[in-house]
Amino acid sequence: MGVPLLLRRADAEVTPELVSLGELDPLVELLEKTPREKCPELVAGRMRHGTSYRQWMAALFLAAVRNVNPRPPGFALHSVFVIHSAHVLAQEAPADARLLPLFYSLDNFKAAQERDARASGGDWSMAPLKGSVPAGGRAASELRAAMEAWDMERAERAAAGMARHGSAADAFAMLYEYGARDYRNIGHKAIFVANAARTLDAIGWQHAEPVLRSLALGLLDFGTERSVNGYAFEDQSYLGNRKRVRERLAKLPAAWARTDLDESVTRSVVEAIRTSSPEEASEHAMQALEKGHSAGAIWDAVHLAAAELRMRCGPGAAIVGLHAVTSANALHYGWLAARDSAARLLHLLQAAGWMTQFRHWSQTRQENLGGARILDLKPSEESATPSAILAAIGENLETAGALAMAVGRDSAGRRALSSALIRETAAKADEVHYYKYQAAIVEDTELVNQRWRPHMSAASVWYAKSSSAKPPVWLDRSKEALGVSG
Repeated sequence: MGVPLLLRRADAEVTPELVSLGELDPLVELLEKTPREKCPELVAGRMRHGTSYRQWMAALFLAAVRNVNPRPPGFALHSVFVIHSAHVLAQEAPADARLLPLFYSLDNFKAAQERDARASGGDWSMAPLKGSVPAGGRAASELRAAMEAWDMERAERAAAGMARHGSAADAFAMLYEYGARDYRNIGHKAIFVANAARTLDAIGWQHAEPVLRSLALGLLDFGTERSVNGYAFEDQSYLGNRKRVRERLAKLPAAWARTDLDESVTRSVVEAIRTSSPEEASEHAMQALEKGHSAGAIWDAVHLAAAELRMRCGPGAAIVGLHAVTSANALHYGWLAARDSAARLLHLLQAAGWMTQFRHWSQTRQENLGGARILDLKPSEESATPSAILAAIGENLETAGALAMAVGRDSAGRRALSSALIRETAAKADEVHYYKYQAAIVEDTELVNQRWRPHMSAASVWYAKSSSAKPPVWLDRSKEALGVSG
């Protein structure tokens, strides 16, 4: 077994120059061919002989991209989505837990590979491209035309052409919009684009071609007619929001994209998302901008409304509520990455519309939504510590949330709580959304105004492992391979 493997914070930093293309192919093939139960020993052994966290992270991402069907964009494809989330938590985790997110992602990939192999359509793997691959500037126009026409084969070739001719970042600038246009499969299209881009930022854009090909297929799944999660394509907020951008962007005040606090507007947009239709919520946000209110106040409302929905959803709709949070995170990243005001405004309006679509879909699930209102939360007056919060998660989420809000009133308390939640997630996650949810909360807490950060701390416990939760099977195999006791 050897000495325990610990990872310094610096060793969890991944930058493109530290991961080269040629060295990854043998690692990817090893991951593809090694049986699930032997993978932890394989990876830990190679790490002891010099293969780095950085290399394994990149290899695992690429193995998932080329071995898991991106249609539909969800389910087994979470093995792709989770790499960014696991990396976020690895960077924030204590040293003795920092490798566990990587080993969770490893086990999740092998499970996804097994699931994909059992699919009714057969065991999918990325096949050689058919037809000619457009070059240079023609690839960009081809990709745009193919995405508008919902033409998968044409889009896949055009995406590959952009990667081969040094325009992968330009392709992503375009694909953010197409991830944001279609809510179906509860937001995974936007999540796919944002998490793929952030992972490539870390491991290097030289790996973009298979990622862009997978994205093109995933983003065009369902076509325009198929109804998923209660919506066909034209039932959603996108067409109305694209018209708003086209007709009203030029009339907005020059400083509309600023991020200052505007509490009254935040509260009004949360209420609109809580009570209105997707079209009405988007229009409410647009009118607030036209009156001179800040985009930042609307983003605050989006994140608070998403967190509130997770709090309101009972067990039958829990998966919908947590995807509101991870989708808001992805859409906000698209806003931050946008190259022009039109793309930025579209993401903001879509975020308001999507949160309302999430609410509508939640109401059709097994249970009606509860009455929690995030803006009415009060911090506990009891002495609150991270350990008390972890214990309360398993007993009463409302109590845990009030304690978390009390701890979250200052940055030191938020960091301590986040560290405790990440440690429990790293050690006890038995499905992928624990990683996705906690990583989104970590990022989103820094994106909202300080006024609302205690509320985000409260929401962080609504999909988290308690101190009484039992460790999953994957953890024992991984700890044994890592030489970690306890």
